[in-house]
Amino acid sequence: MQAIQDAVASVEADSLLSDVERLVAFDTRFMGSDSNWAAVEWLEDCFQAMGYDVRRDSFVVDVSKSVLGQQFVLNDLTQVNLVASHRGVINPDRKIVLGAHYDSISLDRPQSEQDFAPGADDNATGVAAVLEIARLLRDRQTGMTVEFVLFGAEELGLVGSAAHAAAVSSRGEDVAAMIGLDVLGTRSDIVPDAFTLDTTASYLDVANQVADAAEAYTDVFSRDGSSGSRLMVTSIGCRCSDHQSYLNNGIPAIGVFQYFTNPSPHINTSTDTIEQVDIAYVAEITRAILAGILDVAGFPRRSPDFDADGTVGFGDFLLFAEAFGTEMTDASTEAFDLDGDGQVAFSDFLIFSGSFGRSFT
Repeated sequence: MQAIQDAVASVEADSLLSDVERLVAFDTRFMGSDSNWAAVEWLEDCFQAMGYDVRRDSFVVDVSKSVLGQQFVLNDLTQVNLVASHRGVINPDRKIVLGAHYDSISLDRPQSEQDFAPGADDNATGVAAVLEIARLLRDRQTGMTVEFVLFGAEELGLVGSAAHAAAVSSRGEDVAAMIGLDVLGTRSDIVPDAFTLDTTASYLDVANQVADAAEAYTDVFSRDGSSGSRLMVTSIGCRCSDHQSYLNNGIPAIGVFQYFTNPSPHINTSTDTIEQVDIAYVAEITRAILAGILDVAGFPRRSPDFDADGTVGFGDFLLFAEAFGTEMTDASTEAFDLDGDGQVAFSDFLIFSGSFGRSFT
């Protein structure tokens, strides 16, 4: 579909690089640090500058654990997830959650020396990809809602994503898929153009839908490696990143990583600097994931609130009825072609009737 190809082609490597560089410039985003809170404020500003409303969802961190010989103790520490939404125009109550953690850690340093944890690859790359996709969706209408979540406190136990996933589950929200982006910046020395989608066997269908869209709408990724790249779908459920929090709550979820079987040695260390990031590779993965999101969410879509009064009602029905049966010979009837197939027909009526009575305010 040309509209998806156009959106994918709009991903800008320079935009991604600028965001990665800014996040690295905080020196650390270790949970609870002043720089961590400064990063939160900057990320809020990024969403607001794009026109999104953004909220802070707070949670409490209580951690005492030893990791690679380093002891970390954090008690009664309040941290936040940042949440912004791109509201769907056909089924706004069904959503895709696109997330990435913004915190960082250097496991080659003790807790007292976390003033340098640049986290360029892990996970400024994932955060930059979320921001880029949010920028590109801002003026594009999708059928489903896409919720952007930037998680705090991933590095010592997926704490932020666990809080968000539990809240989503308790509210009974309808999540088509959660997609978590984590460590996108370093090519494998085994398969340089590969990356991984990880889920569990129960949710392979949605992972394969994302993978198929990545293959269909990008030039570099294929399932069989014929393009010189390899898009690997696994059903391991790796328990190593934020998508696991959603899997634990019975929510379809996919983790997106650099090539799964060949992790980079700089991850979670003070050597995870901007020099480790191949921004062209980040851009390639961002394009692939954007294609998958648009395919799952339904794009392009047009709002059935034709009179723009905030509700799909009788006035909209009268307008739709007048346009019914026409083909796209003039721009005045284009808005009524809800499925984008070039004519206003019964398939559009089914979409319209499914939205009748719904509020879009």
